[in-house]
Amino acid sequence: MNWFSIFRLGLIQLCIGSSVVIPLSTLNRLMKVELALPATIAGFLIALHYAVQLTRVNWGYLSDKTQNRGQWIKFGMLILGIGGVLASASIPLIESRFGYGLTLSLFSYALIGFGVGAAGTPLLALLASYSSKSQKGFAASITFLMMILGLAITGITAGILLEPYSHQKLIKITVSLAIITNIISYLSIKNLEKSLKSKLGGHIPNNIKSDVSFLEGIKKVWMEREARLFTIFIFISMGAFSMQDPILEPFAGEVFGFAVGESTKLDGFHKIGTLIGIILIILCLSKFRLGFGYLSIVKNERIGSEKLWLITGCLFSALSLVIISFLGFTYSDPSILNSVVFLFGISNGVFTAGILGTMLHLASRGSGVNNTGTRMGIWGAAQAYATMIAVFFSTLLVDILGLIMNSLPSVYGIVFLTAASFFIAAAFLGSLILKKDELNQNQNILQSVS
Repeated sequence: MNWFSIFRLGLIQLCIGSSVVIPLSTLNRLMKVELALPATIAGFLIALHYAVQLTRVNWGYLSDKTQNRGQWIKFGMLILGIGGVLASASIPLIESRFGYGLTLSLFSYALIGFGVGAAGTPLLALLASYSSKSQKGFAASITFLMMILGLAITGITAGILLEPYSHQKLIKITVSLAIITNIISYLSIKNLEKSLKSKLGGHIPNNIKSDVSFLEGIKKVWMEREARLFTIFIFISMGAFSMQDPILEPFAGEVFGFAVGESTKLDGFHKIGTLIGIILIILCLSKFRLGFGYLSIVKNERIGSEKLWLITGCLFSALSLVIISFLGFTYSDPSILNSVVFLFGISNGVFTAGILGTMLHLASRGSGVNNTGTRMGIWGAAQAYATMIAVFFSTLLVDILGLIMNSLPSVYGIVFLTAASFFIAAAFLGSLILKKDELNQNQNILQSVS
């Protein structure tokens, strides 16, 4: 697989990221602030979108069975676009006819979850199947960065276009976004898989055949200490990471008085920070040469390890959440919140880069045969379950605390501090994983190509 093919797959990741920004951030804020609905409703809808992503295993199986991953990617993007448009259309319907609007929301968020799983899983399988060992790490980093870039660009652009806010403008933006992302995805995947197969003479790589049952494979992986610890780590850390997601924009709106566009841009600042954090760690863990001859800059040493940055990211994410929790009491300047959220995003990026590198390293370890996919499946399920529970729990906690406390900064502050405590627990658990930090170069997801 050449780098242009990897870039084409990255464009689809960018489109997936762009498609989920408005449903998972902006609509959540609209329900909580503008429509004055309980935060639990928005939290449940976001949790539903994650719950249906547990079908990722099925989408992967179907793409394996048909050996036509491109058709599932196109199908997933279509479903994702339809779900996003229907989710936006449910907002004015909730305002006028609550029951019908809520029913449409449930249906649309389920479609969004199915779309993300149907498009994203075959895409990663395609990338893993046709990229070489020396490409896998950098290819995974590039495609993930492009997904974050899609989140950031769409968050900031939508925030600007939504000012001043109206339901009609929201629907126009989501319809346009669905059309644009589907066109880009279709053009990106068109004939790509066919050309990759032809270069290999029609041979399908990584066609795993095993007589080990699904449940037996899971049991074997779970018996491995590091795989088990990492599963628990993912559950705790991704729970902490996801707790702030559904409440950050409502917090900005209710405590700082952010308008809809301003809070949407706040999410964009967070995603840009995450992007910068990942890039910084890629540079720290890579060996590279920039320039030519005497004008070149050479970096021959890695700075730190995946484990170090994983723990560092957790601790700085916790610190950022602690600062955010106290901002509501002490400051009213929106620029300060924007700055802290940006730093929180950088911390999340450092954490994300560390977890990606550790995941790829551990996926190829252990005593089992052909169970790399099983490990990734278990960790993917742990991430989905953790996110689903955390999103619903944080919004439920906001509603419960709101009934017994009169101070909104206190309500949100307690939830942010709870998430911070989970990040600290995750950092401790991360210190127990990977007793040996030396990684094989081909296992390092963050290595560069010299």
